[in-house]
Amino acid sequence: MSRRSTIGFDRRIDLDWLDAAAAQTASGASPDALRANLWAFLEGIVSGDTSNTARGKTVTVLNHIWGAVPPSAVGLRQRAIERLDTCTAEERLAVHWAMMIGTYPVFSDIASAVGRLLKLQGSFTLAVLSRRLAGSWGARSTLLRAIQRIVRSMVQWDVLKDMPTPGYFSGPTGPRRVGPDVGLILLEALLLDTEQACLPLGQLLTHSALFPFELALNLDHVRAAVPFRLHREGLDSDIVELDSESSHCRESGHVD
Repeated sequence: MSRRSTIGFDRRIDLDWLDAAAAQTASGASPDALRANLWAFLEGIVSGDTSNTARGKTVTVLNHIWGAVPPSAVGLRQRAIERLDTCTAEERLAVHWAMMIGTYPVFSDIASAVGRLLKLQGSFTLAVLSRRLAGSWGARSTLLRAIQRIVRSMVQWDVLKDMPTPGYFSGPTGPRRVGPDVGLILLEALLLDTEQACLPLGQLLTHSALFPFELALNLDHVRAAVPFRLHREGLDSDIVELDSESSHCRESGHVD
C-alpha cells in the first residue's frame, strides 16, 4: 500500500505538545503510556472526552509522530531522540519536522508545496495550495482540512506568517540554521518519505519541504553517518540512499 493512501494529520498541533510527546518518548514511555500521558496533558486545552473528539484525534496525531510510529521510522525516531538533549531550540523544531515527514506523507507534501510556492512568489493562499495537492491526493474534504490545520500549525511554530489580506501566508523572515547532526535526521526523513530509495545529495539539501531551515551539512557528514550509503553518478552527482534500501537503489540504475 502506498504511503500516500491515508491523510491522518488533520489537527492543529502546537509546538509545546510536540515537545511533551518527544520528552515522554525519550523517557521510555510506550505508545500506550504516551497516549495516556498526552490525554491528561491536553485536558482543558483541547476539548473532548472520547477518542473521536478533538482531544482524542490530537492525541492520535501526536502519538503517531513520536510513539506508535510506522516500522520504517523506528530508526529515525531513535536517532531523533538521541539529539533532543543537545539540540538548540531551532534544531528542536527541525527534529519534530523530521519526525512529521517520516510519519505523515501528507505533511511532507504540504511542506514541499509550501516551499515551492514561497520560492516562486513569496506567498500563497490555501486555495492555491489545495489545487497543487489535489492532483496527488484527490479533491477530498479531508485534504482541505489537513491543509488548513497543518498551515495553522506552521503559523504557530513561526515558520509561516499571516499576511494582512485574510487567507494569505508568507514565509519565515530568515532560515533557521541546523547543525550536521540534526540535518542528517532531516535527510533520513526525506529518504523515508520519497519511496524512491535514493536521491542526489544536492536535491536533498535544497528540498522544498525543508523551506524553514538552512542545513550546515556537507558530503563528509553524510559519508560518515550510519544510515546512509553514497554512490557517485557521472562526474559530479553524489547519490544518497538509506543503507537498508541499497539493493533497490542499484536496481534503479545507481552504482557504486
